[in-house]
Amino acid sequence: MFRLVRWLFSLFLFALVVWFATSVPLGNKTLWGHLHAIFATKEAKDLADGTEQEARKVADRVRAELAGDGGAPRRARAPLDPQSARDQRDLDRLVREKTK
Repeated sequence: MFRLVRWLFSLFLFALVVWFATSVPLGNKTLWGHLHAIFATKEAKDLADGTEQEARKVADRVRAELAGDGGAPRRARAPLDPQSARDQRDLDRLVREKTK
């Protein structure tokens, strides 16, 4: 019962916002008119085009990464601070002890 009331209340609020945006004048335009005018500017179109181009570049890089090695795991990279063989053995021993 509460879910139905909450859904009806949400629907009422949505209808109220739509009515306000399309009917109540704010200056010489409604809220919808102002938003339409803002998004129709050259700057907004340039922003949308630039965003689309960058998204395409990212998508192309992701596709190239996935297609290049067939999804195989990457090779391990060398550590930034290489350790001696003794330090590596000690570290391996410590990890084995702690994970038993």
